[in-house]
Amino acid sequence: MKIDIHVHTKKVKTGDADTRNVTADRFNEIIRSTEVRILAITNHNHFDIDQYKEISDSVKDVCQIWPGIELDIQENSKRAHLLVIANPKNVEAFNQRCESILAGQNPNTFAISIAATVENFEDLDCIYIAHYMNKTPNLGDVELGVLSALISNPKRVIKEAANSISAGIFISHGHNSIYGSDIQDWNDYEVLSQGLPDLRLPVDSFEQFCLLLDKNEATINTILQKKTCDKVTIAPFGAGEIMNLDIYNDINILFGSKGTGKTDILKSLSAYYNSIGYTTSVYMSNDRHVNDVFNLRGQNFNADVSDFGVDECVTEIEFIKTATEVAITSLGKYRQHFSGEETNKISQKLKIKTINHIDEAGAARALDEVSRILQEFKAFKEFLSDNTLVGDLIEKELIEELIDVLERILLSLKVKIDNQFLEASSLKLLNQIVSIFNQEIAKKTGIPQKPTGTGFIDYARNRIKIEQNIRKINLAINTSIASIEDYAGDLGEKGKLYCKTSLMIQNGSFVNGAYETVKNINKTPQKDFANNIISISRHVYSNELFEKIADLKHIDGIEHIRNISDLLQFNRVFVLNGNLYNPSNGESSMILLHKELTEDKEIYLIDEPEKSLGNDYINDVIVPIIKEKALLGKKVIIATHDANIAVRTLPYNSIYRLRENGLYYTMTGNPFFNKLKCINTSRAELDWKEISMKTLEGGKSAFGERGKIYGN
Repeated sequence: MKIDIHVHTKKVKTGDADTRNVTADRFNEIIRSTEVRILAITNHNHFDIDQYKEISDSVKDVCQIWPGIELDIQENSKRAHLLVIANPKNVEAFNQRCESILAGQNPNTFAISIAATVENFEDLDCIYIAHYMNKTPNLGDVELGVLSALISNPKRVIKEAANSISAGIFISHGHNSIYGSDIQDWNDYEVLSQGLPDLRLPVDSFEQFCLLLDKNEATINTILQKKTCDKVTIAPFGAGEIMNLDIYNDINILFGSKGTGKTDILKSLSAYYNSIGYTTSVYMSNDRHVNDVFNLRGQNFNADVSDFGVDECVTEIEFIKTATEVAITSLGKYRQHFSGEETNKISQKLKIKTINHIDEAGAARALDEVSRILQEFKAFKEFLSDNTLVGDLIEKELIEELIDVLERILLSLKVKIDNQFLEASSLKLLNQIVSIFNQEIAKKTGIPQKPTGTGFIDYARNRIKIEQNIRKINLAINTSIASIEDYAGDLGEKGKLYCKTSLMIQNGSFVNGAYETVKNINKTPQKDFANNIISISRHVYSNELFEKIADLKHIDGIEHIRNISDLLQFNRVFVLNGNLYNPSNGESSMILLHKELTEDKEIYLIDEPEKSLGNDYINDVIVPIIKEKALLGKKVIIATHDANIAVRTLPYNSIYRLRENGLYYTMTGNPFFNKLKCINTSRAELDWKEISMKTLEGGKSAFGERGKIYGN
């Protein structure tokens, strides 16, 4: 939720740019593309109530528009600018006062004193925002003292800085400070708005904003109570120190000197949430290295080629390993049959003495083909049923109609399979009967039975089947598998780091010492197997074929190679911008913290995330992620010594562990009403900002750059 207290919607003075002019429609379009939720219109020496109402109405569902004016102040012979912003409820009266003081005046030369300004506007519930220091033309401390003395509540005087750094410096010195866009060109507003102040607490109205300026504790607590909060009771240091803590679905910070038990509190909170059904653990910085987290050595790594669309060739490999030669019928068997004489009187009376076998191969092929088609239709039906996107893209009636058609097709194919199976089985049974019949005839006649075939067809089919299987295996082992790149983390300016897993199927020529086998198989039998497959493929139609198959069978460890996955090798490395990269220990911390925070969890428990990390990385990468988690309603609980995290995130809850005179105290509070209160004793309250600056590393600089977040 961003706020912009200094916006121009009109070219009023001669020196104003035309690009300050904006229509209500264009304003509406721009504001809806930003996160700005409160905006004050403050044109130079001019207030247009009609434009105000038109603009306010156009964005009333997304943004509060406050009426204001940027006045030229003449005080102590000095000319300066002062923004006067009124309660929107008083806009009509505000318009009348503006018309009164500006009647007949030239906006280029108009000026008014501080006293006259207060006299005209103070009763309209206003806040006063003065250009200060490097925001020129500015009011000095003397003039601001005059203004503060004249109004009923000096906290309504805010100093406008030129940028977030200046605002932060003013805040660190105890001033109320903020900054606005002072927009020159509305074409730039969407980009400029990204750097505007964030309102850490949601502000529903002008009145509520003013109460926050007063650091009104009741108002702050009312806002905090709207946030989901767990009342947690833990005893991290034993029954003698029971802690009752408020843990918000937002940012909760644990801080204090080293050795005050912050880690114990985190572990106790983890145990508490685990006991009520969550799964949590405390992230400990530097506890592990990124190499181990991403399993760079590949311990227990597993993958199958089928995951990448490669056939496992289980049946084919088994067939080759068990393949034998099919004999051709010798001419001697024909000679024995035809040269024999029938001596048996019974056999001379036999009418049928020879029956030929019927070819079974055609029926078997037809059965396989119908079975394959059936499986493809089944897979298509499962795809339609399981894929939710199909339901989003295609009308339900059409899908139901298609599924009905598929079911009828499947039923028809099942009938055809049954018929084909019956035919194939019948032929097989018939041929078995023929063989028995021929054997009996041979016994009766005393003549060797006539060979049922030459064997040439079976011989050729066997060789062709070997070739088909070898070709399929060869195709598989020569298939390239695309590398897998898993996002590891952000290394800031260096770029994004990825964990790259490369997979290779041993094809007989692959040699790389950096690769390890995926399965529990040595590299040597993998390579021997692949080379033997290649050799077999070259000798399919030679007399040496079964010598090569015998060589395959005698490979040491061949029994462990059952599929193509058994030939897999892998290598895992980190890459940055496409190049091999070895993260340092500090970079390992960056990556693992980033990984922890980007995981989708309900509760994040993090111990000292700043270890080994630079301030820029914490501020530019980690803090924005923490804020994003808070916006999503996650519980973020961080123990830290770093002000970048403890201060710049403006936590809803700060838990401070104090060690004093040998005793330990737990104090809670927040930056909004700037107090820390002891939860178990009546110890005096502490100043949140003072303690933060004193205790946290980089506390002063963090407060000095805190203007990006309005929460002082």
